[in-house]
Amino acid sequence: MNEIINDCADWQWNVNSWSKQDSPAAAINHFLARQHARATEHSDRPFAWLCYGQRSDAAAVAAYRACRDSMGDEGLFTKVVKAHGHRKSDLEEAAVHLEWQAHNHPLSLTTGWEAWQAGTGGAVEAMFQILLGQSHNGSACQLYRACFDENLAAFFDVVSVHVTQIKMGGHDHPYLHGATPNASILRDQVPTAIDDRTSRGGS
Repeated sequence: MNEIINDCADWQWNVNSWSKQDSPAAAINHFLARQHARATEHSDRPFAWLCYGQRSDAAAVAAYRACRDSMGDEGLFTKVVKAHGHRKSDLEEAAVHLEWQAHNHPLSLTTGWEAWQAGTGGAVEAMFQILLGQSHNGSACQLYRACFDENLAAFFDVVSVHVTQIKMGGHDHPYLHGATPNASILRDQVPTAIDDRTSRGGS
């Protein structure tokens, strides 16, 4: 069951953009919204949206249902948000994406960290908020999910460093010191000393 969910949910993440109701993001949004609203009706709706994204794969739906029956919604969505197929965990690579995220989507880090600090019950929301900051980047999201599965605590140790920096005033950036974007540098690339020099026209 675990292997089926890992493969099927990873496929579901990878082939659907976050704006589609086929994406696991839609189901998790409903799951978290119910928690925040303390909803008491339509408890099957998050699960129904998750299965909607696998409507042509009866084996995937059966695996989702078996997991939910044995572990509940929290257990099921924990597995879904950790599904990564055969992607290898690489915390160093993930740290580069988190650095970009700290400059471009810091709220995803602070809200994810707050949910993580809230304890085990907030783990799904913590992971989901971090993924939200990379929702445009399917490869980064898959990498994050692999890191979640291998060592979630170590991943959030990296997040905590950025959150601490944000609390102290935020991350510095060459653009804030007069540097301008350069056509040879990706707009969302993590700033480095080399990038800074190049963006200022140096060699």
